[in-house]
Amino acid sequence: MKTDCLEIVNLWNTRHNSLSIVAPLLLEIGELASSFSSFVIQHVIRSANVPAHLYAKHACTLLVTESWTGSRPSFLLTSLMADDARSSFVE
Repeated sequence: MKTDCLEIVNLWNTRHNSLSIVAPLLLEIGELASSFSSFVIQHVIRSANVPAHLYAKHACTLLVTESWTGSRPSFLLTSLMADDARSSFVE
């Protein structure tokens, strides 16, 4: 998993010794992640993670839960297409 929040990465890496209020949540995520052959949380700069940043920004404005099944939300389409174009050059 990639995030532009370095604090989350640091909390994840120290979750077993953490007194943070989110430590129990991170431990639960760790238990769920154990079913995967590999799971890491990596820091990326915000410009490399535009769709996730836009989604988080959008989520902060919501009063209810939104979900999309089989469709992409219109506010993310441009950044998703740009992100897809960038990733095709990287691989």
